[in-house]
Amino acid sequence: MKNIILVALLIPLFSSAQAPTDTASLNEGNFHTAWSHSAKYPVKVYWHLTPEMLNCANPLKRSEAFGPDSQLMKETDLNKDYAKSGYDRGHNFNAADDACAPPKLNAHCWYFTNMAPQLPNLNRITWKALEDQCRKWVTAGDDLFIECGSYGKIKTIGPDKVWVPEFCWKVVKHKSGEIDSYLMPNTSDVNQYPFTYYHTDIAVIMQKTGLDSL
Repeated sequence: MKNIILVALLIPLFSSAQAPTDTASLNEGNFHTAWSHSAKYPVKVYWHLTPEMLNCANPLKRSEAFGPDSQLMKETDLNKDYAKSGYDRGHNFNAADDACAPPKLNAHCWYFTNMAPQLPNLNRITWKALEDQCRKWVTAGDDLFIECGSYGKIKTIGPDKVWVPEFCWKVVKHKSGEIDSYLMPNTSDVNQYPFTYYHTDIAVIMQKTGLDSL
């Protein structure tokens, strides 16, 4: 299917920080999220990406309608926290994966329960390249079970003290049974390597996040 060379990660995986455990489990329709009350980012988001989700006559344009989750209105009203912070509102469940959804359902992927603060070079370059690759796999006939999330705290932003994660991770399970896992540092120089550089074993992600099932 693909040729990915497993390389030794030269990123600082010595961090002992694990994913927060104070989560609310939310069903958002086309995806599910485990939202941390303390970190104010999703610890884990998961969905099933199928060809039908990417193949429609009139895909929705990006709405940029970031906003609070209707299930947690007060604590997820976080636009002010990201404003002028230098961090992007980084999607976990990607908006392009939801472009064939009805508009009311698509609105859920713009909730802050689906966002984590990511530096632009991660969100717009390296993380995006992996998102694009997932869609290429599906367009070529695959379907994927995808899980992703964040862990750790570099600092906080805004009056609500949203945690900026140290790492963002993604696990991609192909219909063949093959698993591709990635662990990316939330740093400004992450884009010096292609996304394939951050390919790792799922066991590493489980150890670093503290999540016991992926």
